[in-house]
This record gives sequence, structure tokens and C-alpha cells, in this order.
Amino acid sequence: MGGSGVQRPLKFIKYLREFGWNPIVLCPETGSYQVFDGSLQKELDEMNIEVYRVKASTPFHFLGQKKSKNLISVSNKKAQFLRKISKLIYYPDNKRAWIKPAITKGKELFEEKNIDLIFSSAPPFSNHLAASELKKITGVPVVLDYRDSWLNNHFMTDMFSWQRKIMMKMERSCLENADTIIGLDKHMVNDISNNHPELKLKTEIVSHGFDPEDFNLDMDTKFDYKKGKLNLLYSGLFYESNQPDILLEALEAIFKDDSDVKNKIHLHFQGGLDKRINKLIEKLGFTSIVTDYGYLNHNEAVKNLVKADALWMISNFSENLKQIKSGKLFEYIGSEKPIIGFVHEGEASKLLETYKAGFFASPNNSTQVKRVIKDFLVKWEAGDLPTPNQGVIQKHNRKFLTNELASIFNVISA
Repeated sequence: MGGSGVQRPLKFIKYLREFGWNPIVLCPETGSYQVFDGSLQKELDEMNIEVYRVKASTPFHFLGQKKSKNLISVSNKKAQFLRKISKLIYYPDNKRAWIKPAITKGKELFEEKNIDLIFSSAPPFSNHLAASELKKITGVPVVLDYRDSWLNNHFMTDMFSWQRKIMMKMERSCLENADTIIGLDKHMVNDISNNHPELKLKTEIVSHGFDPEDFNLDMDTKFDYKKGKLNLLYSGLFYESNQPDILLEALEAIFKDDSDVKNKIHLHFQGGLDKRINKLIEKLGFTSIVTDYGYLNHNEAVKNLVKADALWMISNFSENLKQIKSGKLFEYIGSEKPIIGFVHEGEASKLLETYKAGFFASPNNSTQVKRVIKDFLVKWEAGDLPTPNQGVIQKHNRKFLTNELASIFNVISA
């Protein structure tokens, strides 16, 4: 599969052997999905890692195996509707049908191999249920890695109280069985602990990151760089609450104040724009200053980060969700480019501040957004944009982070 969620476990797999751990991967067979990424599959193949894929009758597999890497366009309303229906039917998520096959195959692997530890990364949280059951069967230590909070993530905010009770019971059963819980930051691990105050949990923090080797690939890109203009790039998909409207409308207001500014900026999007966004771009008269590359494989996407002058992101989830949500922010940091972030106060804004080359504004405050963009343009024209903090960059190197993970494994398995 493509998408940012794939990269955390993939990069751990890539570097773990350098720190004394040999990964064996258990996962479902390929099913239908919105995006596929051949560059990430190629990277996995070149690692020569043992990968075991099991049959799984999830909704993704009922739809058949899709070999195309092209983006399947789904409207935001339709995607939101499908997620709501899915949440009413499947617990903990629509991948749950892979749990039994995973346990069956997992038991076989334990009989055949000398396995020292179980590591599960979620979402999907079905992974944690499978890992927890294997721990019960084998007694081997289990580490549960949270890329999102189970109960308090942006896809769970509209749960009914009875749904939340079901989810809480499932999570508790996994946490009771876990040797260590890993979260992306202190807000996430505190959130997990606060949801289950009756449990004494051992928690650790291992951040998201970037792989420096991704930025050193020798390859051409089709990035349509506009000389003499600020080339501002957004990388990734847009979700229901995360839309580019706030940026586009702020730019419209800036252009009304000074029409010459429109000739100084070009917007680049990679990940795919839906019909609604394209109509908005056309309505605002921005077609001539926008380039949309659609979905790109990871290698191409990273190279474009390096080609751009500056990068921007938006994280307009609930203000209560203060943990960092977007893996893209860390790849942005890996590019060492200036970053404009429309984020609520929390871990993301703190990270942008310590990065030094970060600018941020509230994602629902048009006045702040307009001011930040204008300030950024002034500094860019003057050649006065700040340089990034190298200490922050090195701290989020995937190899460094995998060493942290391996150190946690060493303590648990000692």
C-alpha cells in the first residue's frame, strides 16, 4: 500500500538488523486500496526480509486484488459515509477478518523459528488484537506501537458512547497483555494512560521520522519549477477537516490587496486534488498558478520536496487531539526546507518552533494565516528565511529512531 502510515514500520524493518534484531513480517495479502506505491514495495524487496502474507476476508479483499497504482478518486462525503458505516459494523476496524489467519500463521512461525519478541504497529488496531493473542499463546513479549490514539483519533470523534465502550474494552485487553506501549509523543502516551487509569502501563516515546537515504536517490522528477517565483508545495492527501481552502482564500485576499503578489508564487500539489478543490481553484482564478501532480510514489514525492522552495501542511483536527498526526511533517523536516504549518497549538507547533525554519498559524484563523503568508513572502523576497535547526533534523533520522526502538527491545527481552 501507499500512504504515510506504511513508512514507519517499513523503515524500522529496514534498519533493525543494524542493531541486532532480525524482523520477520506477518501481514495480509494485497487487497483493493486507494493508492499503491511500487517504490516502497521495491525497497522492501531489496531488503531480503522474510514476509508472510495470509488470506484475509476483509472488505478490501472482497473488492478484489488491485494491481494499479493509480489513485481511485473518492469524494470526501462518500469516504466519510463509508467510514461511518464501517465503524458501525466492524470492531475494532474493517481489517478484523485478518486476525484469525494472522494468529494461525503466527503460531506456525513460532513453532518453526526462534522468535524473541512480537511488535505490532497500528492503526489498524486489529493488528494489536492479533499480537495480543499471540502473546497469550506463546508468552513472548509484545510491544504495541501507536501511530494514532485508539480512542481519541480524528476518525473516532463521532463514535456513539456504546461504540466507545466496546473499543475501550478491546484496547484494555491488549494493554493488559502488553510489555511496552510506544507512542509518537508524550501527549499520545499520556492519552492512552489516562483512558485506562486502572492499568499500570510501561510507555515509551519513539517519534515519527524521515529516512535520509530517500533524499539521496539519484533520479529525475517532473517538478514544474517556476523560476523567480516562490514554489510552495503541499505533499499528501486531504481529509474532510484538512482542506486547502484556508490557504487558497488567504491568498485570494492577499492578491486583492496587491495584485503583483500573484506573479510571485506558484502552488504545487502532490497526492491528488478532488473535484471540489479543483472547482475552488478555478473559481478563484488560480489555475495558472497551480500544478497538480496527482498521486506520486514515495521516491518521486520526496525528490519534489527537495526541489520546492518551501513546504506547507495543515492539521485541522480537533484541538483536543494535540498529538502530532502527520508523518509528512517529519519528511518535510528531512528536506531541510522552510515549512508553513496551519496547526493548532500542540506538539506540531512546538516542533515547528524548535525547527527554527517553521512558520505556523491556527488552521481556522484566516487573519493569522494571511499574516503568516505575508510575513513569509517578505522574508523570502529579502533572502532572509531562517535556516533549520540541525539538531532537530538529526533527532528524527529513521536510523536514530530505530536504534531507540532496538534499545527498548533489548530491555524487554533481556
